[in-house]
Amino acid sequence: MRVDEWRLPMVLLLVMLFTPWVFASHADSLGKKVDPHTKIQLWECSADLSGHTWSMQTGGYPNNRIILQAADPEVCLDIDKWSNSSGATLHAYTLNPAPRAYNQQFKYDPDTYNIVSLMNKFCVTASSSFAGSTVQMYPCTPEKATGALQQWIYNASSGQIYLKNNSQVCLDAGSSGTVANCTTAPFSSYTYCNSSMPIPDRVHDLLPRLSVAEKAQFLVAAPHTNGGVPRLGVPPFLYGECLHGARCDCGEAAPGSTGCPTSFPHALGLSATFNRTLWTLVGETVSTEVRALFNQGQIGLAMWAPDINLFRDPRWGRGQEVPGEDPYLTAEYVAHYSRALQEGDDPRYLKLISSCKHFSAYDMENWGGSSRHNFNAIVSEQDLVEYYWVPFRSCVEQAHAKSIMCSYNAVNGIPSCANSLFQNEIVRNEWGFEGFFVSDCGAIGNFLAHNYSNSSEMASRDGIEGGTDVNCGGNYGGNLANAVNDGLLAEPLLDASVRRVMEAMFRLGYMDPGDQQPYLQLSSKDVDTAHGRQLALEVAHQMIVLLKNEDGILPLSQGTVKTVALIGPQANTTQALLSNYHGTNTLVESHSILTAMTKKFGSTVKIQYVEALSDPASTDTSKFSQAADAAKSSDVAIVCVGLTEHEESEGRDRDHLTLPGAQDELVQNVLKAQPKTVVVLINGGPLAIESIKESVPAIVEAFYPGELGGDAVTDVLFGEVNPSGRLPYTIYPADYIKRSFFDMSLRDNGGCTYQHYTGNALWEFGYGLSYTTFNYTWSAGSIGADGNDGMYRVHSSLAASVSDTPLMYTVSVKNTGTVAGADSVLGFLKSSGQPDAPIRELFDFGRVYLEAGESCVVHLTVGPQVLSLTDSSGIQSVRSGKYVVEVGDLRAAFEVYGPDVELFNLPEVKRRFGMQGTS
Repeated sequence: MRVDEWRLPMVLLLVMLFTPWVFASHADSLGKKVDPHTKIQLWECSADLSGHTWSMQTGGYPNNRIILQAADPEVCLDIDKWSNSSGATLHAYTLNPAPRAYNQQFKYDPDTYNIVSLMNKFCVTASSSFAGSTVQMYPCTPEKATGALQQWIYNASSGQIYLKNNSQVCLDAGSSGTVANCTTAPFSSYTYCNSSMPIPDRVHDLLPRLSVAEKAQFLVAAPHTNGGVPRLGVPPFLYGECLHGARCDCGEAAPGSTGCPTSFPHALGLSATFNRTLWTLVGETVSTEVRALFNQGQIGLAMWAPDINLFRDPRWGRGQEVPGEDPYLTAEYVAHYSRALQEGDDPRYLKLISSCKHFSAYDMENWGGSSRHNFNAIVSEQDLVEYYWVPFRSCVEQAHAKSIMCSYNAVNGIPSCANSLFQNEIVRNEWGFEGFFVSDCGAIGNFLAHNYSNSSEMASRDGIEGGTDVNCGGNYGGNLANAVNDGLLAEPLLDASVRRVMEAMFRLGYMDPGDQQPYLQLSSKDVDTAHGRQLALEVAHQMIVLLKNEDGILPLSQGTVKTVALIGPQANTTQALLSNYHGTNTLVESHSILTAMTKKFGSTVKIQYVEALSDPASTDTSKFSQAADAAKSSDVAIVCVGLTEHEESEGRDRDHLTLPGAQDELVQNVLKAQPKTVVVLINGGPLAIESIKESVPAIVEAFYPGELGGDAVTDVLFGEVNPSGRLPYTIYPADYIKRSFFDMSLRDNGGCTYQHYTGNALWEFGYGLSYTTFNYTWSAGSIGADGNDGMYRVHSSLAASVSDTPLMYTVSVKNTGTVAGADSVLGFLKSSGQPDAPIRELFDFGRVYLEAGESCVVHLTVGPQVLSLTDSSGIQSVRSGKYVVEVGDLRAAFEVYGPDVELFNLPEVKRRFGMQGTS
């Protein structure tokens, strides 16, 4: 037996790396050849430096090049690694012959002043207007602040290319000399460069040296960097994403590796494992890969992850990114994943910065004529406290995350990123948050769309005063500096935000000597490792949910199944298995369900593959007869259907819950030809498949299973792995969409989530079958052993304690079947007679792995956060009354007596803040 079971070694040998920031030493290139991997940056213009002398070719492909004329006419501007991703780096590289020259093709537009890549139509973009700033490729934008960093002047006579808004800095290819940093005088003697000094002292020394403009620029994260303060040797502070793996291009490939970041199943699948140990292991592996890829210049260290919004409405396009609809499950997920991202082996340094997103009440993209950019979520105080805020409180109090991202939407009339009550008073003062807030990208500019701010300057002021320290987007920078200079914003408030970001920068080890850093050894050998692949496969194994298995049709037996009809648009899909927010991944191309099944069985099982539909949304039924023929001539038919990012994604919600296109019709046609049909679902959001549930004998929910998802599905279907996942959300009937997406109330209009939904769900939260059976009994002598006959009583003060565990229930679990398997033991709490209480709530869970006939005990604790109830004004307290614990078929009652014990008082917080009424 193994608790929080994982079948791989439990001890990971992770070697940590952190490379100190030092720009490459650039020797003057006059009369010398240029290193063909020299990164492009901004540097002070000089007629004496040949790295500034460019020649713009025209005349059509492949001659639209920008050549480093004086230094080396055989070298030109080049997009590194042929990347089409935002943030791709530029370097000087040897001219490629056609047809390999696409990443060297640029066109200068004198009307817009843009230098545009002809490969992907992105613009050459500086991270800031200061010398030493990075130069990368980003989508062209008319937005004023960011757009100014994409506007260039080409001086044909001098060959210089300089920023339109700062003619003192030029595009530079390695001729700038050594860039200032903490190893060079005079900075090496300054306190902020002294790694032995306390971080507050270093910040105190550095902060006053910055001008207002530099402070304002330091709080910009667009595009994904603030540009640093080059004149003081302060490096760019880089941001990135790692929701389920590093979101970046591949790095250098070590032997046996692709060099690409591991793409684990997304958070929705991770949470379906109900395995805290697995969440930690994935977080540790992801952070190691991010560090290794950071050292190769592929990604930053301040990660916008995890996404811990709650999957309130099944239509939400980004539901695939979050751990599900339950606040306790999501709170536990962030407590483990976020801590694993941040914490390494050396307490002096953070491994990464984890930024929990998106605060607050964000779960709608674009629906009914409103978008996330202008949506005002009307949320009651009760729902905020007991539901929407729960994961973020765990992010602060349990995970100790150093950053939080605020959301696009407004809540009760105030944009999230301008809400000082929420961010300053509650998150900082009540919960004890010590990190920095960063806006979602463009959210500060949205203040105008919300009719909250009257100008960009005022929006920047409102952001800082509302508690948002960093702006991903183009609004801070010049607007923020102007707000200070015009007297709209007090400089001490600006300083407070800069201080928080500087503290994070020092905690990551920026500007410290390399020999002091604990992560120096991480490199390409630590990316896409055998361990990472095995872990990705293990997660996919554990998360798959068996929804139906009539007459034991699964697992399929190789002894009796000799021919399989593998049908459907998801049967041979690859990139769709990765979900969204993934890095470049080539491994998945050889791990579709079809490929995995073919590799596993070779000639022993004949596989008849029919795509039938070109994609999930297709309505072309012309190949349905071919699919039916294959099914009829096979021993079993496996139909793979579902969703892709074309149906659900960031910026795109669903308007229905059924399978798109003709997929339902495909399933029914196959079923008529072959009664032994299995349906495999590849999707994020829940699918209302009433007719399939009624007619098909076996259904498997695989979510988006990651880079080795095809292997995992194959292993489950053929019994090499016993499915053990549990649903992290409710699967509603199709008519649920009659409820308005805009209705943020949990209780009204039939309710939403398993805690308040009063309709008949197709499958309930926490549902999941196995190939074996488990029996639960209360352990002798434990609370609940007498069931409802012996009422256990506990005083309210003891029940509200976080240090004591008076309400611990011990369950004996036995595998009563014939095969080994894992089981997630879920404990639910019901309140008796309490007004407005949820129907039931998850209060704890434990995962075990048992051989056939084996038993073990699982301890489940009712903690004060779940036991407490919240009234309509937002007062959260542990109340006297009777409660019932449910674990499987087990029931046990207890009673809390004594005065109510208050845990949180929103009206009192508002009073102190100087507000009354609706937040």
